[in-house]
Amino acid sequence: PGSPNPTSPKPTSPVECSICFNTYDNTFKTPKLLQCSHVFCLECVARLSTGLPPNQPEDQLPCPFCRQLTSIPLEGAPALKTSKELLATLPPELQQEKVLWMEGTKLCCRQTSDDPENPDSCISIDVAMSKPEAPEPPPAGLAGRLSRCDMCDDWKRILLLSALIIIIFCIILWPVQCALKTGNLRCFTRTVAMS
Repeated sequence: PGSPNPTSPKPTSPVECSICFNTYDNTFKTPKLLQCSHVFCLECVARLSTGLPPNQPEDQLPCPFCRQLTSIPLEGAPALKTSKELLATLPPELQQEKVLWMEGTKLCCRQTSDDPENPDSCISIDVAMSKPEAPEPPPAGLAGRLSRCDMCDDWKRILLLSALIIIIFCIILWPVQCALKTGNLRCFTRTVAMS
C-alpha cells in the first residue's frame, strides 16, 4: 500500500489519510474503506459525502483517486466499512474502533463517561463543506446608507480614479483644448507693461 501505482494511486503512507495527511486513529480519523479499496479517514469521507448534491435518490460518493462510486449508507459515512488492516497497524490503545454517528453535518463520538446523558461526554466536529456567514445588520443613519453602497467600500479606488481623471484632464485634455481654441499652446495671454 505504500508504493504508488500509476493506474490506481494509493496513500503514500499506510498510517495517514492521503487527503488530509493526518495519522489514522480510532475516532474521527478512522480508516474507512471505499468500494474501490482506497482508504481515507472518516472525517474526510464525511466531508466529501456532505458536499454531495442534495435530492439524489441514493448517495454515491466518487473516490477522490479513481472516481469509482461508493454507496453511502443511510447512517452516513460512519457506517462505511473500516479498514481492519490499517486499524491493526495503530498502537494497541487505538485498535478498538469507537462508535461514531452523524447528526446532520456533525460527526459525533461519545467519550468514555459514567453518565451517557451528560452533554460533555460527547465530542463532535462539523464536517459541512462551507457555512454561509450570517449577514451583519448595517448601522442606522448615514453610516448605514454608506455601508450598503458597494462603491463606498472601495473609497481608496474611487479617490485614486478621481485623481487620475484630474491629472489626465490637466496634462492632456486642457492643452489639447487650448491648442484647438487658440491655434497654439499659449493659452495664457501675457500682459506686457508699456513704458
